Amino acid sequence: MSKISKILYATDLSETARAAMIWARSLADKYDADITIIHVIPQLYKDLDRFGSDRHGPSLNDERSKAVDIKKEEILSVCKERLKDLPNCQITLDNILVKAGQPVQEILSTIHRGNYDMVVMGTHGQGKISKLLLGSVARGVVDESKVPVLTIRLPVE
Repeated sequence: MSKISKILYATDLSETARAAMIWARSLADKYDADITIIHVIPQLYKDLDRFGSDRHGPSLNDERSKAVDIKKEEILSVCKERLKDLPNCQITLDNILVKAGQPVQEILSTIHRGNYDMVVMGTHGQGKISKLLLGSVARGVVDESKVPVLTIRLPVE
């Protein structure tokens, strides 16, 4: 078994992803591993570049940079709230990646470039066929990742 020293936690900020956060943090604590959080803004935002920007208003890059900073702060706030009972939790803005693009491809690219040992992410059930299906992003990452992927579902109530 390989040593787990770098964990990538992928989040869309859903309740399922928030449940997966606890697992990611628990594994990081158990293996004394670093954890990085990734959130991918859908491709649509990236495609806005093609239309240029208003010459009298802020540039699209400025707007994108502001949006990324806001999303990082939101993720950090969610993490701190969710993990408030874990005193060793050291998640900072430096541990958070916000990317624009196709989620599966961005996550896979980050896994490869960052040399992560494993990925933790939530998955959404699909009604009566939930036992057969994972969410489309989780499925894509599970199918293509070269490292182990732990997928977490919300408990059935």
